[in-house]
Amino acid sequence: MDNLTKVKDFINDCKQYQHYQFLKPVPDYFVGWQEHPRVKRDYCKWIMTESNCPTLLLDIEFPHKEVAKEAEALLDRYIKHRGDIHPGWASIAVHGQGSQYTDSPDAYIEQGVFTKEDSPPFDWTDIADQCPVTVEWLKKWPFEKLHRCRFMLLEPNGYIKPHVDFKQRKLAAFNIAITNPDGVEFAMQDAGLVPWKPGDVRGIDVGRHHSVINNSDKNRIHMIVHGHWGEGFEDLICRSFDRLLSTIKT
Repeated sequence: MDNLTKVKDFINDCKQYQHYQFLKPVPDYFVGWQEHPRVKRDYCKWIMTESNCPTLLLDIEFPHKEVAKEAEALLDRYIKHRGDIHPGWASIAVHGQGSQYTDSPDAYIEQGVFTKEDSPPFDWTDIADQCPVTVEWLKKWPFEKLHRCRFMLLEPNGYIKPHVDFKQRKLAAFNIAITNPDGVEFAMQDAGLVPWKPGDVRGIDVGRHHSVINNSDKNRIHMIVHGHWGEGFEDLICRSFDRLLSTIKT
């Protein structure tokens, strides 16, 4: 069976599930989290690690049209991401170890590109000056410290094979839809298709198997953000999850 067939079979298998079909019920302990800092902190951790939430749409605005112009202006500088097994997948880092270093620091140490001693720190890369709207938004993002922040391109007819990025099942990364043409399908294990719209900012459980195919004739560009929680993060997660629950109930 070729890779494209495997991708299509995986996506079709996922479609039997609704995206939030297997959310866990919220324990009563978290009622009234707004008035109790400790309860809010615990609720945030529960949402991130125990709720079985595949993606969480965050209650935050993102200037996707302006960022799209910045991301598209750099298309000739994107590099192939994770080899030839994912045709049409490419990336470039706005914040990280360098614009061309789009994988994790450990990956480059394993490849012998860096050692633990000379592995570069995370910082704004050489393309940051060309992305002022993106940088301004990221500086306001509720992380006390940014790690990798990357534009992720999936070209027309490209696909990303089913894979996991994290050993644990939890909301471990944040994925932002800059562009998401009709015909793109992002499937997740036991969670159907992610209902992406341009401008969506989602926490995502990359410990689930997931796969993407671009069945359109346009580029699909997202941004993935990693980092350490900062002021306002817990409130954002709790508020967003409550909004998700109210949407599901209606």
